[in-house]
Amino acid sequence: MSKGLVYFARNAAFPHLIKIGRTKKLTVEERGLDGSNIPEDFDYFLVLQCEDCESIEKKIHAHVSDSRHYAASGRKTEFFWNGCLKKAMKYAKDLKGVSVVTDKETEEMDIMIGDKKQTIKRPNTTFSMIGLKKGTKILFENDPKEWAIVKNDKNQISYKGQPQTAISNVSNKKCGRSTNGFYHFFYKGKRLFDMRPDMQE
Repeated sequence: MSKGLVYFARNAAFPHLIKIGRTKKLTVEERGLDGSNIPEDFDYFLVLQCEDCESIEKKIHAHVSDSRHYAASGRKTEFFWNGCLKKAMKYAKDLKGVSVVTDKETEEMDIMIGDKKQTIKRPNTTFSMIGLKKGTKILFENDPKEWAIVKNDKNQISYKGQPQTAISNVSNKKCGRSTNGFYHFFYKGKRLFDMRPDMQE
């Protein structure tokens, strides 16, 4: 058995493909996928800590064997797959001996392109993305009486001294419907959602 990481990654240069691989490095970044011969950086959707990364990788590859990518010449690629990201990640999370290190989901945003509204998907907002550290005080709807403390980068907060929970759970309860917690909480007068780098652009 060999402990390590199994990862699911995508590159903007070929967004129709996902790479399912493994590494015994401490982080996937140390794996060095972003080489100088690749025009864009890899984006990691899911990283799993595995008791036996070789065995887990093989099981995942076998599970999605019908989705392996073949080049136009007919050459079989070793670690690239097409059209099976959700299926592969769901299967991988349920395997014995794995724990999720990074799980990147997406959230929808409405933007205006000219006079037309278009819905796009971007990575979920996280506290580290907007520069907020553990212990930072944030306010629901910018109300000083409705305060919460950032507990970690897993989007967990402690609302008015209560046990920690997801920021969206607090927002959903306060609004009485499903909401994006980062849209309703503020820091120093700024809406957390608007602090995203892509929103500032």
